[in-house]
Amino acid sequence: MRYIGLNLIDQCKPDNWDVNSQRWAQRVQAAVDKSGELKKIGNKWRDFKPNFDRVFGEKCWYSEVPLIGTDFDVDHFRPKGDVKVSEKRYACRQRNGNTQNHGGYWWLAFEAKNYRYSCIEANRPRGEGGKHDYFPLMDETTRVWTPCNLAGHANETVKLLDPCRVEDVTLLSYVQYPGAATSRYSDETHPDEHARVSESAKRYNLNSKTIKGARSEVIKKVNQALDFMALYVTFPNEQQDAMNGFLEQMEQNLIDACDRKSPFSAAAVAFVRQKKHEPWLANLLPRLDLSD
Repeated sequence: MRYIGLNLIDQCKPDNWDVNSQRWAQRVQAAVDKSGELKKIGNKWRDFKPNFDRVFGEKCWYSEVPLIGTDFDVDHFRPKGDVKVSEKRYACRQRNGNTQNHGGYWWLAFEAKNYRYSCIEANRPRGEGGKHDYFPLMDETTRVWTPCNLAGHANETVKLLDPCRVEDVTLLSYVQYPGAATSRYSDETHPDEHARVSESAKRYNLNSKTIKGARSEVIKKVNQALDFMALYVTFPNEQQDAMNGFLEQMEQNLIDACDRKSPFSAAAVAFVRQKKHEPWLANLLPRLDLSD
């Protein structure tokens, strides 16, 4: 998971989005049946897809899976319809002696900054995973129940990691168990952070067999490049001259792997960072994107 700046999402708005989205939002607000009105309006947010590809790369923001031979979803981070807090329980509260289910964050249905570009495995129900309408909080008393702008949700203690929060992205580790996405912190020292990573890894299917396997291949390629560069500096000059072409290829492999638009680049960055103080990597560092 790499950090996605919210302000960049605004650059992905289709033509006339602000005018049209305001009109659609007003229709939903005026409707008694919010879900029904959303269905009548249709899936307008799909028009973001080509612009998300252009700005952020053709990959899932949650899992970093590449867009190859499949379709991707525009996920509403705060669900526009039902809101689940567990497999069989919906977000609810007590009002005047009655149980009231959350009606969904329908007022954010056309808020671009509530959109996340997601692969099918991370977003749609798959076994025990799939985000879909799942949106638990660490503290249910912080949940917003009435319409407001996105800033009005700042106090919600969201349990799922959000790629649009750099603080969340940095909670993930890829080096403790190579190939797997795990918590940077232990359950003993940081129980809340550990719980959020564990829940997110399950919900986004970050460690499914296919995703873990593809991530492992990227890590393998990165480590091969790093190992060669460390070995290259030990060669005599004539052997270095003979291997310069291969060195350039290994350097380009690292540059490509760390590119924000590349699949599983967060894992690549994690392994390169471990070597960033090595003198043999110094000249290449300015060409590597090692930011979160």
